[in-house]
Amino acid sequence: MLSPVSDSSAAPPPLLSPEALAPGAAPVPATPRMSRGRALAEVVLCSSYPTQVAAAGALALLGVSPQNADGELNAAFVFGVSTLDAVLVVGLVVYLLRRQGESLAAVFLGGRPVWREAALGLALVPIVTIGVVVVVRSAQALLPSLHNVAVNPLTAFMVDPTMAVAFGAMVVLAGGVREEMQRAFQLHRLQHHVSSPLVALLMTSVAFGLGHTVQGRDVALATFGLGLCWGALYLRRQSLVAAGVSHALFNLLQVWAASRALAP
Repeated sequence: MLSPVSDSSAAPPPLLSPEALAPGAAPVPATPRMSRGRALAEVVLCSSYPTQVAAAGALALLGVSPQNADGELNAAFVFGVSTLDAVLVVGLVVYLLRRQGESLAAVFLGGRPVWREAALGLALVPIVTIGVVVVVRSAQALLPSLHNVAVNPLTAFMVDPTMAVAFGAMVVLAGGVREEMQRAFQLHRLQHHVSSPLVALLMTSVAFGLGHTVQGRDVALATFGLGLCWGALYLRRQSLVAAGVSHALFNLLQVWAASRALAP
């Protein structure tokens, strides 16, 4: 593990060379100078925690509460927070990169052919799905206390077919688009200005897992593993396309499986 960059006033050297990541990997985009404190502030700002609080506050002002009259999650609130959060995070990421004069294509695509990256993401879906099943089942068998949520509260949105379709669209936007742009931006900032790529990967993956604890600690553990997988994929290829396609299709598969299981 490499130690953090000690001189934030100078442009740091690449902390993990493309050759160390993968043969033929795209070069890490050059970034303008930035202090460690500012880089961390931007990472936190784009972590979804501030933006989701802002989105929830805006919906509360409009009279949209988190729960409905039956005490269940309010679909309008969940969809509203997710959509507003996606818009805010993507907007912030684009703004902060452009403010630094950085190329969006270099940070998010890395010069790799999009169709090849998309094909890789498609090929990874079965592997990711099997991996999640293994992690969740193993966690439940070895540490039953991790299974602290009997019924995933989000499954309530998958009973009605129309709602399931809308939820599917939401998880593609929130997962395949927002979360992967967010992850790429955070890893890009952290590995250049704050820490080694490995530490950056662990930091973002832990935050990713913690963000899913509402679905259960076992699911959060599996989500941590997904964060490691998709984050490492970005660091290896310097493109978010494969991770984005894999993430979006994995989410859609989960929605489809849940809606089939709940169908009368």
